[in-house]
Amino acid sequence: MGSVSLRWRMLIETGGLVLLVAVGTLLFGVVGTILAGILAIISVVFLSLRITRQFTDLTEGVIRATSIDRSHRLDPTGPAELNRLARAVNRLVDRVADDIAEDTAERIRLASILDSMREGVVVVDEQGIIESANPAAEDMLGSAGKVEPGMQLTSLTNHPDVIRVVTTSIEREKPVASEIELFDNQRTLMAISTPFPRPETDSARALLLLTDLTDIRRLDITRREFVSNASHELRTPLAGIRASAETLQRGAIDDPEGRSQFLQMIREDVDRMDRLIAEMLELSRLESGESVLEFQDVSPSTLVEAALRQFSSIAGETGLELISNIPGDLPQVSVDPEKIDHVFTNLISNAVKWTPAGGTVTVKAWADDDIVWFSISDTGQGIEPEHLPHIFERFFKTDPSRSLVGTGLGLSIARHIVDAHKGVISATSTLGEGSEFAFTVRSSEA
Repeated sequence: MGSVSLRWRMLIETGGLVLLVAVGTLLFGVVGTILAGILAIISVVFLSLRITRQFTDLTEGVIRATSIDRSHRLDPTGPAELNRLARAVNRLVDRVADDIAEDTAERIRLASILDSMREGVVVVDEQGIIESANPAAEDMLGSAGKVEPGMQLTSLTNHPDVIRVVTTSIEREKPVASEIELFDNQRTLMAISTPFPRPETDSARALLLLTDLTDIRRLDITRREFVSNASHELRTPLAGIRASAETLQRGAIDDPEGRSQFLQMIREDVDRMDRLIAEMLELSRLESGESVLEFQDVSPSTLVEAALRQFSSIAGETGLELISNIPGDLPQVSVDPEKIDHVFTNLISNAVKWTPAGGTVTVKAWADDDIVWFSISDTGQGIEPEHLPHIFERFFKTDPSRSLVGTGLGLSIARHIVDAHKGVISATSTLGEGSEFAFTVRSSEA
């Protein structure tokens, strides 16, 4: 009778009890009636306890499925009414479980998106309490520790401009944007706060979107400096050409000796401009990755000998000694010979230029696992300590007057070439004793 309707079940069981009492009365008289009544009472108590236990089990199952163990489902046994109720509860719990699973998955997806965003995202209520903040926001604002929901916005940042953007947008009920300089971590941020209401209350909250403009601002500064420096470098030879041309126009052209001298000056200034433009184009190609490297396996001694050969005559004229210290057992290196020759040429040229007569320029090489080191050292005047961190910057010159020949791009080009070879370049110097430049390339065995 497990699946019989409770109404029919009670009717059948009641009829059975009445029949039991009637039979007892007919067969045994009063004693039979008493005995049958006692049996009926026992049966009623037993049946009541069983039904009560089924209702109790159902109630406990509902409580467990809805609050304790969401994977628990009710046992659809017992009377038909309880059976239908159990199945209905199970269907309801399944739908709720599906909704919860979908909501959890959506929250996980949203959290993953926020965590992977490069922009900082912070949700703040009108009391300044953080509802959520992704890692990018914590990094941009330089938070000292992990920011959890429920913390104050001041625990994420004390910068007044950031707080002002949020509070103003909530008060005015419209988006507010501001570019903010963070002096603690040297960042420039674009902060946009957009207010939006809570659906369940009349209170408001704001979505703060942070975009890091630091690299863009640095690029803009670099671009302006590049244009300014390039203009300055081009202006110098142009001024020389103009002065020579005006001198020739004023009558010097009739003087064969003077004419030859001024034409030579014009030629030198044109060559200087041509060299500057060529180096700017080369630097641009290196920075943009458009300069394709053609790797070859080359002996380190071959690279060094080819570079030193270009300066042998200059060294002889100025009384400099060029020394090569390249072990014969070094492994071959995988490089673009033409590009690496440019690095050697620039570094040796600088060493020769800044080393007085009688000095020494030494080129060394050594292996360190799968890395080969090259160094160019001199006994020149050295580099001022304050200049050393900037010597690989574009257009930087240690000569404040910028009167010496050179574009100021050579070391910057050398650095980019070494970077393209996955190497590093560095410089050390002692004022009055000399300088040493070193760079690395990979061996062909790597």
